[in-house]
Amino acid sequence: MSDHIVSSFDEELNEITDGLINMGALVLAALRSVEEILKNNDHNLAQKIIDNDLQINDLGQSIEIKAFNTLASRQPMAYDLRLVFSAVKMSLYLERCGDMCKGISKRILKGDLTKAAPNTIESLVTLTNRVHENLSLVLEDYAARTSEKSLEVWRSDSEIDSIYSDILMEILNNIKSKPEAIEALVPLFFIARYLERVGDQATNIAEETHFIVTGEVLTDEKAIQIENETTF
Repeated sequence: MSDHIVSSFDEELNEITDGLINMGALVLAALRSVEEILKNNDHNLAQKIIDNDLQINDLGQSIEIKAFNTLASRQPMAYDLRLVFSAVKMSLYLERCGDMCKGISKRILKGDLTKAAPNTIESLVTLTNRVHENLSLVLEDYAARTSEKSLEVWRSDSEIDSIYSDILMEILNNIKSKPEAIEALVPLFFIARYLERVGDQATNIAEETHFIVTGEVLTDEKAIQIENETTF
């Protein structure tokens, strides 16, 4: 294979990688905006997230087209094949994260955060921070072609589920104490669920990153092995 062809192929792979990193940056920015909305009940910022979701979708579509074209024209193998194949799945996961941020914004516009208990808002902010941190870690791993942080995220998914469960109980208790505010408070259930789903997508990206780097698929058996290796 000539140096020109190799260089051209490397450029295509770099474009796919850069596209995913940029897409991830947009989603992380949306999550930071969600945090600000929860703190300040900023409806203008919520509308901005909804409007900006098209940018995330367009970038995801561009990545998929580049990946499929590369698969068809280059027929990559081994590591390169894993990189291109996983890019299609990861772009979908990131697009879903963007959709969740848009869904949160829509629920905030329909509800009334001012009627929520302060501790519930604080818990939602905490959950937002956790899923933002996890997504940021797996994207850092992807950019660096490492998998250590991704494994940490993969192991910690149950912690996010626990925070999510606690929030649901807080919202229920809030509704019991303020039954007249039920219409304003019910959207909080969806907001918490959307955030938990972003955490799930971060875990999916962690699995793909680990697969790219190691060629291994994380399974339940692998989870047991990792747990055993990290038990002191």
